[in-house]
Amino acid sequence: MAAGLVATGVAGRPEEYFAADHLAAYKKDLGLPVDCSWSEYLTRVRAFAATQNGVWGFKIHWRDVVSLAQALGFRADPGAVLETLFPTAVFVNIVRLDRRAQAISLFRAETTGEWFRSPGPPTTERPWGLYLGRPTPQRPAVDLAAVAPTREQITEMERSLGAEQAAWTDYFTTRRPEVLTVHYEELDENYPDEIARVLQFLGVDPAHATGVPKPPLERQSDHINEHWRRRIDDEELRYPVQ
Repeated sequence: MAAGLVATGVAGRPEEYFAADHLAAYKKDLGLPVDCSWSEYLTRVRAFAATQNGVWGFKIHWRDVVSLAQALGFRADPGAVLETLFPTAVFVNIVRLDRRAQAISLFRAETTGEWFRSPGPPTTERPWGLYLGRPTPQRPAVDLAAVAPTREQITEMERSLGAEQAAWTDYFTTRRPEVLTVHYEELDENYPDEIARVLQFLGVDPAHATGVPKPPLERQSDHINEHWRRRIDDEELRYPVQ
């Protein structure tokens, strides 16, 4: 979703600027020292993440909201950091209905260190954003047959993902009701239509989504994910939790 919005040229440049694992890389991309102040970083992010029509945005997980809140002194109330820094923001909430598939994909990404698979652009131009413009790091091969997840591991990931979504749902319900929900499955099936729906929600001409293709990424979910899913589903049927 974020890369597609970047590609429209009118929906800001939403990326994971506040993800703890990516902060150092974004500071480098934005020409900032790694020890720059939060004020400096926020100013640079706002400037970079805006398109000419004044729209700017970012992608953030609830766990990163919590980290940002702790860094800026909002420990008792993580949601307050969003209201303080971004008081006029509207939200697009991406939800994957098949949480088990999401958990299995997350397990695989964490195990292999491969969060996306792309050769990177052939030039310095980055039409899909800074993150997807980085070449795929070289990593040692992981024998996926030897690291198959247990039912307990996937169940715990499902619980964690559910808790994050519950935190967002509570935040939207009680404090920021202006939100558009996009289902991952619908986005995967009808990418340009969902991008257009988001543009309309943002008050931008949805025609800018016409012809926007999916980012040039290889699908990572394959027969291995399917095998893991079948095994865990079968185990759950044979040995249900009492």
